[in-house]
Amino acid sequence: MASKPRKVLIFGLDGPVAPALLKYCREGKLPAMARLINTGVLAPNAMVPLPTATPANWTSIGTGTWPGTHGISDYNIRVPGTPLDRAHMAFHSPDVKAEYIWNAIARADKKSIVVNFVTTWPPVVDKGIQIGGSGCDINQWFHPNLAVENRESGEAPEAVRLDEAGLGTGEAAPGLFADCAYAGLFCTSDFQPASKTPVRIELGEPEGWINLPAGKRFLAADLQVRPEGCRYTVIGPCWQLLLVDEGEGFTRALVCDGTDAAQPMASLAVGDWSAVLERTLETERGMVPCAFALKLLGLSADGSSVRLYHSPLCALDGWSSPAPVARKIHSAKGLPDPDGGFYGYNQGWFGADTLLEAIEMQRQWYADACAHLMKSEPWDLFFMRYHLPDTSWHSLSEVLDPTLAKDPEERRRHEAIELGIYEACDRLAADLIACIDETETLQVLISDHGAKPAGHAGIDTNAILQKAGLLVRDAAGKVDWSQTRAISRPVCWIHINQKGRDPDGIVTGGDEYRQAQEAIITALTDYVDPVSGRKPVLFALRKEDARFMNIYGEQAGDVVYALKHDHGSQHGPFLPTADYQGGSLRGLMAFSGPGIRKGVQIERNVWCIDMVPTVCHLAGWPVPRETEGAVIYQAFEANA
Repeated sequence: MASKPRKVLIFGLDGPVAPALLKYCREGKLPAMARLINTGVLAPNAMVPLPTATPANWTSIGTGTWPGTHGISDYNIRVPGTPLDRAHMAFHSPDVKAEYIWNAIARADKKSIVVNFVTTWPPVVDKGIQIGGSGCDINQWFHPNLAVENRESGEAPEAVRLDEAGLGTGEAAPGLFADCAYAGLFCTSDFQPASKTPVRIELGEPEGWINLPAGKRFLAADLQVRPEGCRYTVIGPCWQLLLVDEGEGFTRALVCDGTDAAQPMASLAVGDWSAVLERTLETERGMVPCAFALKLLGLSADGSSVRLYHSPLCALDGWSSPAPVARKIHSAKGLPDPDGGFYGYNQGWFGADTLLEAIEMQRQWYADACAHLMKSEPWDLFFMRYHLPDTSWHSLSEVLDPTLAKDPEERRRHEAIELGIYEACDRLAADLIACIDETETLQVLISDHGAKPAGHAGIDTNAILQKAGLLVRDAAGKVDWSQTRAISRPVCWIHINQKGRDPDGIVTGGDEYRQAQEAIITALTDYVDPVSGRKPVLFALRKEDARFMNIYGEQAGDVVYALKHDHGSQHGPFLPTADYQGGSLRGLMAFSGPGIRKGVQIERNVWCIDMVPTVCHLAGWPVPRETEGAVIYQAFEANA
């Protein structure tokens, strides 16, 4: 085996619980990742920045720099000099101020393929290929970016759409978008999910149908697709549904583009998925090819109750650079799904079994796309980020907490779901590794943060500031900037309304500024949660004091705080050492391949920003210009 790699494969997982993943590896349930770890070096004390936030920490991983250097501190960006309650979402590549590894190695004429790396759209890969980067998954768009007033400000949201140069305005509601549209459900009125209303259908005798199949009875309905969450306006098609009673009750559903039963797009029994279907949809940006799949979730024997799910309508282009690359990717059984089935699951449309099937279709698409690119395109660096664990734990927080199961059987179901999530990650890892020559390729497994179960409620920071007299509202509930000394910005920042720096600043520098900091710190650290009876704030620090935690820069607040592990959601305003009910916020880092020691665990702390300089040192590549991480020499063989 060569002491230096010719190629590098980096597989990034977003939000895995490292102790759980490693336990499943030891039990032999995740063979691909277990083999990578067991034949290389594992760093179990992998630290990530505060806050434990996806766009900030992946940007740190990709550049080898702290958030204060690369400029992405959180889920949102505040432009200095603008009102303190204004921010735009932190998924816009022009906001990144540090060089990525793929652009650094391009200076040495090395080529990269980057798949699904957040905060990289508009595209940022100089030499090579980029797939996705506008959101957390392909066809998920936080771009065009949306600047919105902090909802806690008490003012009506006001949206600003940023074009690809980061300029210009337009009308758009704040939120997350899909291309072409999120999933939908057609059902009869008997089904009443707890949340979003699906499309109700009215069944009747078939009219105008031709080529009916053999059957005793038939019922038909229009299926008017109602596109939701669209990046661009989409004209929903109207499909046709034909239910067939073949003699023992209604057991089959035909879904057609028109009323010719001889040409169904799908013929389904209960529990069946269709094949992956492709259609061209009329949208605001023109005719867009998209893919989707259908599943018949329910059909009563008398035909009175029907539930038919359609997956997201997944655009087959518009997310790659160069643009023609997208249409060269084909997946017979996979979908470039923007949410992996969680949209429908969260609406109460179906349960865990269907969710895991939808996850597998998304995973299969990533596997097929990556295999195509790895085999057909030149590359020196291949970097794939998989968001599945993070999405899972936000929707399935109860799965992480063993104390929430009502009985042992429910806990077994929760553990099966958790294992199913990690098995999908492992299958994708195996598919990537199958495309490389392991004797010449360095393999890296890394994550941006972990996750924990949701504990007691988080804190309403602005309510705390208001009670302390630091934030003042008028009779209409709007912020009175003439009296407001501080305001909070998610997820761990308090900004002082400073004179000469902020548009409506009233706090002068020097002693008055420091007194405001101390007042904020006292208000936060004295706060007692009325439900838990505990003080949920772990610490609150002046920005100057937080520098020892590598928190600095124009995006950091004047006061920085963190919550205790048993309050708040799955990740965010927590230290990377936080753990709770089996969850852990620690990162994950492992190396395997040429020049790497075998079967070694290094106990020293490593930081996610150390990955880039370590890889570049071993491969002999240029290091990104702003890199602040350190080479992990303890991972190398003696002759590397």
